[in-house]
Formats: sequence, structure tokens, C-alpha cells
Amino acid sequence: MIETVTYKVEMSLTGRLTQLPDSQKIFGALIYMYAEQYSSERATLLVSKIREGEIYFSLSNMLPRDYFPTPQTYLLDPSSGQPSDRSDKKKDKKTYKAIKHRSFMKLAEIYKAMDNPNHADNLYPFACIESSQQIHAAIDSLRYDIPGLDPNVYSVPEVNVVEVLKEGKKEIVTKFSFYLCADKCDESAELLDALQHAKESKRRFFLGARASQGFNTFVVESIQAHEFGDSGGRTNTYLNLGMLLPQAIDFEESSLKLFTSERRPYHSAGGWDKELSGQFISFIEAGSIILVTEGRKKAGGSILSPFNNKDKPRDIVFGNAFLLPIQLDRRKQYDAPVTS
Repeated sequence: MIETVTYKVEMSLTGRLTQLPDSQKIFGALIYMYAEQYSSERATLLVSKIREGEIYFSLSNMLPRDYFPTPQTYLLDPSSGQPSDRSDKKKDKKTYKAIKHRSFMKLAEIYKAMDNPNHADNLYPFACIESSQQIHAAIDSLRYDIPGLDPNVYSVPEVNVVEVLKEGKKEIVTKFSFYLCADKCDESAELLDALQHAKESKRRFFLGARASQGFNTFVVESIQAHEFGDSGGRTNTYLNLGMLLPQAIDFEESSLKLFTSERRPYHSAGGWDKELSGQFISFIEAGSIILVTEGRKKAGGSILSPFNNKDKPRDIVFGNAFLLPIQLDRRKQYDAPVTS
């Protein structure tokens, strides 16, 4: 079996957020960066090898640094075998609110919550997402050099990722990271070299809409080889950290949360094509507990875009989510991952 390498890529937010980037958006940005460094043809070949399974390559969503998505579906499932008193409805409601509020937790706290979800409201720190609407005004008279035009007022949905250190004390998160796992091969080494060059040149990554207005832009701070405590293949159970297109997993024993998105073709001149009906694709969301049947490398996969054409050979739907090994029956303090 080909050896894999795992990296933690630490990034800093340089502006504001409209959404937290997922693994698909990060994949697109990395391939675009790879094409800049080497060539469009080589990037297309790399994408083809990933889609065909010739190279294993997985990514997590963008996460608050040192946090992981909380397995909320698993923790709130009464059939998951978790110790809880279901006769106490007030306690159940309190537990539900505490778990739903904790979008991201550190790994030690995730294990504590698995030990007993009823104590989730006492677990700190954690991170959550707060949404808001910000009012903006475009001065069209300046843009079009036509005096007298009224300002164009509009609202932009924004999000803040907030770290709650303890009750009543929270801070806005600007430090993020994502995880990358790939076969050790020439292509993965080249991609990491390109990432290192992006770090040194302070290259900005545009990972969402309205980048020209300063939204959703990140820069790389560090790239660290990373190793998790149970990464030696001794488990078939994983915490999903990205957007997974499932292949070989045990659907009955896994604890899944689904996300369905509509895909439409995009044309640079006219934007999203409204004439063609959308294609709906369902993913397994981050925070789901995945039981694999044929090993981690076969758990997910990528497919051709439903609007793939010869003019855009790199268009795929990336579904190889990063899977973090986890032990559901573990009842002791988790050994923190080490970095090198």
C-alpha cells in the first residue's frame, strides 16, 4: 500500500467572512494554485488521477484552528448507546441546546461529550458560528461618473466564527486551518512545494464570494507535517472533517448528516445559467461518524461535474473528505496529536 502523508495547513483570515470554506472550495483553490505554479495541463492530469483513484487525496473543511466539527448527530441520537436519562425532558432540552451550540470542539472535549452528552454544557472551550446582515452602500455616481445617482444600498450576509473560552467570555476567530492527506508521490510533493511558495510570497487565497470587497480571503501561515494518535489503521471508525461523497461505507452503522446542493453551470459573462435545470448532489457533512468497509481510501470519491465538457476538463465534484480516526469505545483522556 502506498504510504500517505498528512499536513495541517494553518491560515489567517485577512478580512471578513460570508461563509466558512468547505473542502470542495479549498480543493478548487489548491488546483488553481498548482496550475499557476506548473501548468494547466499538469493540473488537469492531477485532477484526473484524483478522480480515477490513482492518487489518494483528501481535504477537510476550513476549521477554527485546533478545533474539529462536533459529531452532533451521533451525540443526539438516543440509539447511539450514550448514557443519558431520557425521562428528564428538561435535561434533554438543555443537552440538545448545548450540543447544537457547540459547532466545533477540541478533540479531548469531543471524547468527553461521547462519554456523557449530558455534561456537554460544562465543556469549554468550543467554537460556534454567528450570522448577521451587514448593510453596504455602493456609490454608483462615482462608479459610472454620473453625478446625482442615489447610493445603492444592499445587505451582505456575514458570519463570525466565535471561540467561547468560558461562559460569558468569547473571542472572534481569525486563525484557521485545514487538513490534507495524500499518497506520497511526485504530484503531492509538487503541490506542497506550491503551497510553501504561496506561504513565502504571502499569496492570497480567495475562498468565497465578494473577494474583491475583502471577503473570504486567506493567507498561509504555516504547513506542518501532522500525525494523529490512532492513524496506524487500527480503526474503521472516523470523524468526517469535510464534504464526503460516499463510496464504501457502512450506511447502517454510521451516524450521518446529509447536505444537498444544487449545481448549475457558470459562465463568466452571464453568471449562473438559469436556463438549465440544476443537478442535485447529496454529501455527507463534516461531523458525521463514518464506519468504512474497505479502508479509508475507498470511503469517498470524486465524480465528473454534471456539466463537464471538453472546454473544462478539470471540472469535477470533489468528494474525498479528510477522515479523522476516532474510537467510539474509548473511555479515557485522548492523547493529543503531535506535530513535526
